[in-house]
Amino acid sequence: MERRRSHLLAFLAEGKSAAEALKLTGYSYQGADKIIDAYHQHGLAGLKDQRHQNSGAPTLLSDAEVLLLARTIRADTAAGGVWNGARVQSWVKQELEKDVHLSRCYAFLDAVGYSLQVPRPRHVEANQVTQEAFQKNPPSRGPSSYGAY
Repeated sequence: MERRRSHLLAFLAEGKSAAEALKLTGYSYQGADKIIDAYHQHGLAGLKDQRHQNSGAPTLLSDAEVLLLARTIRADTAAGGVWNGARVQSWVKQELEKDVHLSRCYAFLDAVGYSLQVPRPRHVEANQVTQEAFQKNPPSRGPSSYGAY
């Protein structure tokens, strides 16, 4: 990274045109401007790669808050409660006074090791007798069931 940035500056110092230096290094005009500005402000130290120092965005919930959520979910599910993203979202708003997006609440559920376990829905017009008969006598899947070739 630093080598490529220093090549850009070296090409410009040698008198090459900006377009030629950009073509040789692969930088855009905006990227080259940032590199040159960093060099003017910090010297050679401005050419170093700073990405490893970027810690990223702060977490929405602290470790203590995630632990509290996990304890609350475990206590409630033991009593028969069912948690989903919307319920976590309302709990976070009530208890922690924070607004979080619904999709992040599902990530919180995943982080505490909770997955929603509910039975598959049943159709209101399902005929139980017909379904049981079908399971006991499944249709033949051999070549003869497809007719003549």
